[in-house]
Amino acid sequence: MKSSAERAREQLTLTPEVEFTLERDGFIGALYKPARDEYPGKAVVMFGGSDGIYNLTKLAAEQYSKRGMTVLALAYWNEPGLPDGFEKVPVESVEKAALWLHGHGIEKVGLWGISMGAELALLAGSLMPGLISCVTAVCPTNICGQGFAKKRGVQPLECSAFSWRGEELSWARLKLSMVTILRDSLREKGICLRSCYLDAVKNAPEEAQIKVENIGGPLLLIYPEHDAMWPSKLSAEIIGRRLKEKDFPYPVKKLSYRYASHMLVPIKSSSVKMFRVERKYPEQCWESDMDAFEKTLVFWKEVW
Repeated sequence: MKSSAERAREQLTLTPEVEFTLERDGFIGALYKPARDEYPGKAVVMFGGSDGIYNLTKLAAEQYSKRGMTVLALAYWNEPGLPDGFEKVPVESVEKAALWLHGHGIEKVGLWGISMGAELALLAGSLMPGLISCVTAVCPTNICGQGFAKKRGVQPLECSAFSWRGEELSWARLKLSMVTILRDSLREKGICLRSCYLDAVKNAPEEAQIKVENIGGPLLLIYPEHDAMWPSKLSAEIIGRRLKEKDFPYPVKKLSYRYASHMLVPIKSSSVKMFRVERKYPEQCWESDMDAFEKTLVFWKEVW
C-alpha cells in the first residue's frame, strides 16, 4: 500500500521555479510561480501540520499557484536536517523564507498554515509583523502548545513545540495521553485529540497565548464546526475576542463549515478517511474544501 507522501508525489504536476536547501539557503522549500500572476507583488509561504508530509504542502501550493498566486512551500520539520518532532521547532525557517521573498521583489508576504502549521503561522505572524502582512490559519489554535514526539503514538515532551531566537516559546501544557486519545478516537470513530487540547485552549496562561494582536495585517481563520482533532472553532472564537479587546486594526474574517474535517484543504487525499465526517459526507466536505479555497483567494485579492 502506498503512503500518503507517495500518493501526494504522484499528484504533483508542476516543477518548482526554485528548490531551497538547508545547506545553501538555510531552509527547505519549493517556489511555485504562476503562469499568470494574479497577485502582483504578493507571495504566500505555505506549510502543513503534524502529518509532516512535505509533498502534501507542495500539492496545496500547486493548487494556489495554478490560480495565480506565487507560493513558497516550506518544510519546517520531518525532513532531513530538520526536527523529527515538535520539540522547540525554530520559527526562523519562516523568517528565512519571507526574507528571501522580500529580497527577490515581493512586497507583501503572507502565511498559510493548517493545524500545527496554523499554530506556526499565527506565531510567526505575531513575531515578525514587519515581514508578514497577512495570515491564513486553517484549523487554528490560540496557544503555543507543549512539545511532543510522534514515536509509538504521541509522546509529550517537557518543552515548547516552538522556539524563537534560540529560546523556547512559552507554552501551555496539554493532557497528552494515549489512553485518552484511544478512548476519544473510538468514540469519534476517527482520530481525536480534542480532550488533550481543550483545557489548554480554554485556560492557557497569558504567556502561552499567541499574541495575535501583533500580526501586521489581515487575518483569515478557517475551521469546521466540529473539529475532531482539536477545538479549532473555540480557538478561533478566543482569537476573535482577543483581537477585539486589543483593538486589532486590520480586517479579520472567519469561515466555519458544518461539513468539513481537520483536513480542510483543496486536495483529495485518502488521509481524510481518518475522519468520520469525511467518510459520511464526502461530497459535502469536498464542497467545503473548495469553498474555503475560493474564498481564501478572494480574501488575498480584495482584503490583503
